[in-house]
Amino acid sequence: MEPEEMEKIKNVLDDARKKLVDVYKKGKGEADRVTKIAQVKIEIGSLKRQRKDLFEDLGENFYKNYKKPTEKGQKEIAEIVTHIAEVDKRIGSLKREHKSVSTEDKAIPKKRGRPPKAKAQVAKRRGRPPKAKAEAPKRRGRSPKATTEAPKRRGRPPKAKVS
Repeated sequence: MEPEEMEKIKNVLDDARKKLVDVYKKGKGEADRVTKIAQVKIEIGSLKRQRKDLFEDLGENFYKNYKKPTEKGQKEIAEIVTHIAEVDKRIGSLKREHKSVSTEDKAIPKKRGRPPKAKAQVAKRRGRPPKAKAEAPKRRGRSPKATTEAPKRRGRPPKAKVS
């Protein structure tokens, strides 16, 4: 082989190696992002279950203290309410974190299929087209017979008159 051909092959292999490294880095970054999102979703779900349990405890304590309110019962209810508020704050912060993680470094995927139409065109309305005014309604089925006889009646024939 000539040195020029060897140099071309070397350049092609170097380019291929660089592309593989880029793909690996992008894939690893995407996998890390997806893992982080999954962890946040799991933690949000856990906190929601914890909040549900706290609401059950709150209802039970409220019911116990409804007929005979005691100071101890009132303190328990207040503690549960503050704990629920803390859980709600934590859920809110995790939701904000989930939103920031899911939108960061998110490349806009290329659209496949037809290219978009020019913006100057008027957008078509979806659904049934509007009815035209002063237009005779379209008839469905067979056209009427040309004879003048009465149309056939459907259903049971009328009873015969007895004279």
